[in-house]
Amino acid sequence: MGKFVLVLLGVASLAFAQAANVVNPLCAMIQALANNWGIITTLMMLILGGIVVVSAVVFLVQTKFAYSFAVVIGGAVLLVATFRLLSVSGEQLRTFANTCQSVQIEVVKPVAKVEGWKRKT
Repeated sequence: MGKFVLVLLGVASLAFAQAANVVNPLCAMIQALANNWGIITTLMMLILGGIVVVSAVVFLVQTKFAYSFAVVIGGAVLLVATFRLLSVSGEQLRTFANTCQSVQIEVVKPVAKVEGWKRKT
C-alpha cells in the first residue's frame, strides 16, 4: 500500500509540474496547494462541523441532553482551533510557495566533455 501511495504521489507531482511549466515538481505541488488552500479549509470545516452536528443530534435523540450540550461546546472549541490552525498553515504554505517559486533551480546540461586533456609543460 505504501508503494502505491508513493507512486501515486510521484505521478501527481509530475502532473502538477507539467501543468505549471516548472522544473521542480515539489514546488508545483506546493503552489497548487497554496492556490487551493481556501477550498481545502472550507471542506475540512464542513466535514468537522457535520461530525459535530450529527453526534450532537444522536445524543439528543437518545435523550441525553447533557452529552449533547457537551458535544456542541467541545465541537465549537474544536472547530475554532482547527480553523486557526488551518489559517496559520495556509499563510506558511503561501510563504513557502513564494520562496520556492523565486528559487527555482534549472537543470544545467553539460555543453561538452573534455577527454584526454593534458597539460603540456
